[in-house]
Amino acid sequence: MDIARQGGVSGCQRLAQRLWISILAVMVPAAAYTAPGVDGLEDLSLEGLSNLRVTSVSKTSEGLRSAPAAIYVITRDDILRAGVTSISEALRLAPNLLVSQYSASNYIAGARGSGGAQEAQNFSNKLLMLIDGRSVYTPLYSGIYLDVQDLLMEDIDRIEVISGPGATLWGANAVNGVINVITRPAYLTDGGLVKGGIGNRDRRISGRYGGKIDEALSYRVYGKIFKRDAEELADGNSALDAWEKAQGGFRADWSGAADSITTQGDFYRANQSQPNSDDQTLMGGNVLARWQHRGAGSEWQLQSYYDYTERAQPPGGSAFTLSTFDVQLQQQTILGQHRIVWGTGSRVHRYQISDGVGLTFEPNERTLVIANLFAQDTIALSDSVDLTVGLKLERNPNVGVTPLPDLRLAWRITDEQLLWAAASQAIRSPTPFDRDVIELVDNTPFLTGIRNFDPERVDAFQLGYRVQPLANLSLSVTTFYNRYDDLRSIDLQSSTEFLPLKWGNGLKGDTYGLEAWGKWQVTDWWRLAPGVRFLHRNLAFKPGAVAVVNFSQAGNDPSRQALLTSSMDIAARTSFNLTFRHVGALPEPRLAAYQELDAAVSYSISPTIDLSVTGFNLLHDQHLEYPAPSGEYIRRRVVGQIRWLF
Repeated sequence: MDIARQGGVSGCQRLAQRLWISILAVMVPAAAYTAPGVDGLEDLSLEGLSNLRVTSVSKTSEGLRSAPAAIYVITRDDILRAGVTSISEALRLAPNLLVSQYSASNYIAGARGSGGAQEAQNFSNKLLMLIDGRSVYTPLYSGIYLDVQDLLMEDIDRIEVISGPGATLWGANAVNGVINVITRPAYLTDGGLVKGGIGNRDRRISGRYGGKIDEALSYRVYGKIFKRDAEELADGNSALDAWEKAQGGFRADWSGAADSITTQGDFYRANQSQPNSDDQTLMGGNVLARWQHRGAGSEWQLQSYYDYTERAQPPGGSAFTLSTFDVQLQQQTILGQHRIVWGTGSRVHRYQISDGVGLTFEPNERTLVIANLFAQDTIALSDSVDLTVGLKLERNPNVGVTPLPDLRLAWRITDEQLLWAAASQAIRSPTPFDRDVIELVDNTPFLTGIRNFDPERVDAFQLGYRVQPLANLSLSVTTFYNRYDDLRSIDLQSSTEFLPLKWGNGLKGDTYGLEAWGKWQVTDWWRLAPGVRFLHRNLAFKPGAVAVVNFSQAGNDPSRQALLTSSMDIAARTSFNLTFRHVGALPEPRLAAYQELDAAVSYSISPTIDLSVTGFNLLHDQHLEYPAPSGEYIRRRVVGQIRWLF
């Protein structure tokens, strides 16, 4: 075979050879320490991982092993070993999420389908994301702008990813899942950190400094800057979508005997290049305060935050500003066999949208006030069986008061086995893009929103099993069935009038499938984490609805995906991580299945300095994760980084 003619393959082979040469070069006798901030695999037993404390399932701290939900935890160790450089890349480590990259800056995340179909103006709008309890779901177009959601990777404690509804606790739009990014308290980030990286497509630098004012009060401040080159179009030309971003922030934690107070904030500004136009400017910031009190048999929390977001398009493009003020009160009480969590809160959104070419909103500014009241009771029916009953009442000015119930039953068969079942309801709330938008073609209305747009609804049913059959093996399996109604569709204005088209609620249907993942401690220095997901979708138009656009308007989702992560401590100073992912074919528009591989090797020069090399998308020089023209060719990236702790 003429290897010289196999350009992509030989490139991968050469890269793999260089990685292995680097690995062999550092596999020498060394002092017993690993990369700064990374635990050795022998210290991260599966027993300990199974007992990780999580908060996203019940809004209270509980062990992962006993949580009655399909929850996967991306730990800080997972993030550092994988060498990821952003939250979007870190989310690829969760087998119950599908994260697709559309462009240099645009990532889309979806759980259990509904990942979006941009050419049909359908967005990934059924997944809620929080950062330290602050919702980053936009109420304007619905969905998550992942490009501006970022942190210093070393400051993330864990990311809890729940597939399945979470509306009873977290509110509307937690339809198919919840992502909760949780950062480390300031007292765990004492000292300084400087990290720099350079690669074939990236340049980045970040820093952090933390300290203690006294024994009770700790703080940290951080900053980061990066630049990334443009991706490519189908014709091989540059997509002209290079971008750069600067971000900084702070956190302070005070702890007393029964009380703790946290204040934190983040501020960012980014520029994203646009083809044949000026740059798009993104900027924003947030400030959050949280007061927690712990008493005998009871604890409560008061949290409030302010968030400002601005996306300024080039001249002629649509732009918006959004201000959000949120306050929430929550209390947990234990009364006999009952663990009761209840809370109330209010969120105020104030937005203004400027018209762009072909897009206008009437009205273009509004204030939305959303209020909620929820209660959840976990009842110990016996020593091994718990019943959880919950209900949230949420008032949205667009739809009135909506009940969001949840029912869960958990049976601890043994200390190593949990069988659980759940039935839940959730909604995706209407947005200005559903109600107020007017799309123009040659200044003529082509598609309009409707003021009586109904919420998209789901009745969800789950059955899950979690087991640790061996000391070195843990498994989680969940089957699910979702029944949707009032999904957004494109309808005719009337039986006699074709244009303008209008939004409607003309789709319904169901999805069902299976999710499974596990962890296998092969040896004390090698761990494997496999995961798979299967999804089947049946949709239909409701009586009276017209199939102006086919079912792609409800999303373009693969029927299967698989993930395999291999983590190795191949020497006292060296860790090696591989992440292989398989994504099945997209149905419409069609895109063939693809496979990709990420790899990271890290070497500790000393207890305070480490070097790492991370390669992304190593199997192909470039590939599509969504069909063109919505998706661009994503190219291979290699980033070398150095980190110094002081």
